[in-house]
Amino acid sequence: MRFSTVLKIIAALIFLILMVFFVFENLDPVTIWIPLFKGRHIGLIYIILAFYLVGITNALWIVTFIGIERKKRAKLEEIPDKDKSLFEDEA
Repeated sequence: MRFSTVLKIIAALIFLILMVFFVFENLDPVTIWIPLFKGRHIGLIYIILAFYLVGITNALWIVTFIGIERKKRAKLEEIPDKDKSLFEDEA
């Protein structure tokens, strides 16, 4: 095996071990005071996961809306260019 492959395997194992420690350490229940869930005990890892998923969905929505706006702008800019090229030959 090459040295870089061995380093990648060791790095992956360390990463997996740290992730397992992170998950198991955050399984302890914590009290949250949200009006709908008043005084409930939920594992901290589930709260972290919920906020992670909310962040992903927000990022996807933002990227989607930016893409929609770019397409609209591209269509608006594309139409006048075609009209100009039609009249350039006549001049």
